[in-house]
Amino acid sequence: MNKIFKYIGFLAGIVALFALNACEDNISPVVEELKFDRVFTPLDLEAKISNQTTVSISWGFNKGIDSYVVEISDDSLKFDNIIHTASVAPDEIPYIYDLPAGDSQYSARVKGVSSVASDSKWNNLAFKSLPENLFNRHDIIMTGLNEITLSWLGGKAVTSVLFVSATDETSFDISDEELEAGVKYFSDLPNDVYEIRLMNGDKVRGFQDYTMEGDVLIDSGADLAAAIAAASSGDVIMLEAGGRYGFIGDMTIDKSLKIKGLDGELPAVYTTSGDRMFYIGSSLTPSDSLVFEKLHMSGYVNFDENSSKIRGVFDMESEACNIGAVKFLSCELNNMGRQIMRLRGGSDQTVDQFIIDDCIIHDLGSSSGSYGVFCATETNTNARIVKISNTTLDQFVCHFIRYDDATACESIIVENCTFNKVPFKSGRYLMDVRNAVISDGVYVNNCIFGTTSYGDDPSISGIRAADGTTVAINNTYATTDFVNSGYSIVEMCMPLGVSSTSLWTDPDNGDFTFFGDAVEAGDPRWY
Repeated sequence: MNKIFKYIGFLAGIVALFALNACEDNISPVVEELKFDRVFTPLDLEAKISNQTTVSISWGFNKGIDSYVVEISDDSLKFDNIIHTASVAPDEIPYIYDLPAGDSQYSARVKGVSSVASDSKWNNLAFKSLPENLFNRHDIIMTGLNEITLSWLGGKAVTSVLFVSATDETSFDISDEELEAGVKYFSDLPNDVYEIRLMNGDKVRGFQDYTMEGDVLIDSGADLAAAIAAASSGDVIMLEAGGRYGFIGDMTIDKSLKIKGLDGELPAVYTTSGDRMFYIGSSLTPSDSLVFEKLHMSGYVNFDENSSKIRGVFDMESEACNIGAVKFLSCELNNMGRQIMRLRGGSDQTVDQFIIDDCIIHDLGSSSGSYGVFCATETNTNARIVKISNTTLDQFVCHFIRYDDATACESIIVENCTFNKVPFKSGRYLMDVRNAVISDGVYVNNCIFGTTSYGDDPSISGIRAADGTTVAINNTYATTDFVNSGYSIVEMCMPLGVSSTSLWTDPDNGDFTFFGDAVEAGDPRWY
């Protein structure tokens, strides 16, 4: 029976085969190619941002497309304001475009175009450029009274510069030549505090805060003492870049003042006679201040290295004072015989804030080593805050800070400073604050200490503070030749494992650039 079914199946297969062969010529052909009236929409659309404002737009390639249309709008998928349109060949993918501003919202859409079919539908996406500031690494140079030269990254799309103060906005157009050079000069700008904005239409491409100040510009060689005497309280006296300003020392300043150099080579300020540059006037109050900015203040009499040295910028003897602040900003303070500031006592002497920032202090204390950058030695000689930051200090025969018996100090803060040969004579202290009442403490942050290896048997000490006074050393480094014989802070520093001469290019001559990889500590000007 099974054999009968097998024969029947075999015969049925043969019959079916002959039937298919007989009908072969009547079968409709298989469709070899599908035809569409519209090209496919570009897929895998992607936008990548580089250099803050450069966008690279890419998508997948489709056959049968002759080109693509790319549109960019400065909104989020609305496409109400198309700022750029381009026809892109298939071999020009990805398409790269420099956007008009950073930190801004944009959209892009792409469609395919063919000569034999309708355009594809759009594919779109939204993206944002990265924050930018075309003023980065460019300076504002003050070249004269109420005159500045502004520079930025040239060749970028910008249309104007906007000066914004608390009460006004003033716009200045940028010419094609200024755009390419990235430089524009301004004059007759009123004294004010500004945010300067670099604009492309209504978009901000750069911003920088700037204070325009200056009430009088003193010619090089003019009598600085006369200018101080003639100034009104609160005035800013400007000095020429590279100028020289000698005056008779021991002068009392009895009004709030700022003395500031124009940008460029620091103007030299020095005495022609006297023991110190200035006294703080007794008529000054806690709301007053004395500020010295962008000056080379030299201790050499007549600015002559073969002459004698004065004691310092300030040396208060028995004169009373009570001032809000004394500040040295972006100055060089060189070759002072004893100190920068000394409060000696006799009468009450108070400086609420003693501030040094972005300075270089070189060769201090060679006439007498019992002093320092700041020196106050009596119970009635007080500075509430002593702060020294972003500063290089080298070749001190004296202490760094001597603050013996203060009763009203809040804090001593030293941060982002580079030290070398400070101090550099036996018997000296980095800081001697042995009896001072310092309520918040002494803080040394992010500094580098170079050599104190003086002679064969150095006796150079670290920080001597009263019992109970906080002394905190944070993120601070020391070379192998930084040694303390007493009150040591060496163990509180992180070891660099090299000597000062192996760490820095030429420390004996004031060059503290790094031989190898920079250590991001100390004075920022060196890294």
